[in-house]
Amino acid sequence: MRAFIALDLPEALADALARLQAGLTVGRALPEENLHLTLAFLGEISEPKARDVAEVLMTLRLPPVELVLGGLDLFGGKNAGALVITARGERLERLHDKVAHAVRAAGVALERRRFRPHVTLARLPREMPARDRARLGEFLALNGTVTLPAATAESFTLFRSHLREEGAIHEPLAEFPLGNQEMT
Repeated sequence: MRAFIALDLPEALADALARLQAGLTVGRALPEENLHLTLAFLGEISEPKARDVAEVLMTLRLPPVELVLGGLDLFGGKNAGALVITARGERLERLHDKVAHAVRAAGVALERRRFRPHVTLARLPREMPARDRARLGEFLALNGTVTLPAATAESFTLFRSHLREEGAIHEPLAEFPLGNQEMT
């Protein structure tokens, strides 16, 4: 199964992102229920391995994470494939590190890549007509520096991802609350 772990967005942020997406006239906006901030992409793993990961994640005692989403960006180089909003938060990097360590402890190898916290808003075609590139440019000019009010994320989830041509379906396998404990 294809799996990943993501920070669950507070409802206020998901609603604000859906309103922002409404102004986008190019690409394929992700449905509001698919908006998330990936903490660790596990790739293809077995169901028993997913259970091992869930068991290790259940042992973590981590505090809630205050999130600030702001600044739109294009991911994918010259022919960008995704429109994203960047994320920052005082405890976000530490949460990522703790989750990645737990996943590795469960026996899942993760790709070594820099953590660039973001929420994907839309998938973009690699080849866009000039008219669509112009509309995307207008959208970025109007909204590129948007910053949403801070909100507190109180859980993260292990998801199974079902890939389909019309977009992925993310099936939650296990949810993990973030409590009031301090990260060490």
